[in-house]
Amino acid sequence: MERPVVFYNQAQQINGILHSPTHCDALCPAVVFLHGFTGTKVEPHRIFVKTARELASIGFYVLRFDFRGSGDSAGDFSEMTIGGEISDAIKSIDVLSTMQGVDPERIGILGLSMGGCVAACVSGQDARVKSTVMWAPLSDDPPDRKQEILERSKHTPTPEEIAQLNPNIVGKAFYEELPNISPSALIQQFTGALLVIHGSADDVVPVSHGKRYYELMRERDASTALEIIDKGDHTFNTVASEQAVIAKSVAWFQQTLT
Repeated sequence: MERPVVFYNQAQQINGILHSPTHCDALCPAVVFLHGFTGTKVEPHRIFVKTARELASIGFYVLRFDFRGSGDSAGDFSEMTIGGEISDAIKSIDVLSTMQGVDPERIGILGLSMGGCVAACVSGQDARVKSTVMWAPLSDDPPDRKQEILERSKHTPTPEEIAQLNPNIVGKAFYEELPNISPSALIQQFTGALLVIHGSADDVVPVSHGKRYYELMRERDASTALEIIDKGDHTFNTVASEQAVIAKSVAWFQQTLT
């Protein structure tokens, strides 16, 4: 069963969809989905919808929602900040963990791209999160970041240029806050299971970002894995890539939350 869900953060309405498990006799695990920069709760080729339905079919609740300023939710994109999205994500866990039928001791999160950055931050500061999957996650300080930026600057517009070209105008608050956001530092406080999935051909967020998270976390006692999707792009836009990402993610949550 799928139904609309409305909740509020900082007096602004957030719209989402709740997927309920087809069968669950006791309390069930649950996962929150965090979309990427300029994305929505559906994401390209409906990959969030498909993944949520797969999880629901094996006994999970899933909440996918639009961050404030994106999709159907209140607010304007120009007001969006990573800190605001972290706040929205924590609020979504508040909502999901108190729903009837949800086991608050078995909460996971899945984030794509900048949603992966948000997932890293949330995982490190919210002890309710027991398992995290990050797809093509944006990091703040991979070791080769300086050279990477220099190389990308040869053929990639600057954020300021993108803001002028894109109707989703990035506001001043986003840039002012950015130096204070450190997902790679926060995620090191996470004690739960972590799976990082990245496409080898990602030209939006290079695979070095995903590898950076894995290298930071691989020596822990908790389950930690890195999956590189051969020839996968940023949002896994082939049938083979999509199927691989969904299958690996569903299996991970099944392994770590059931």
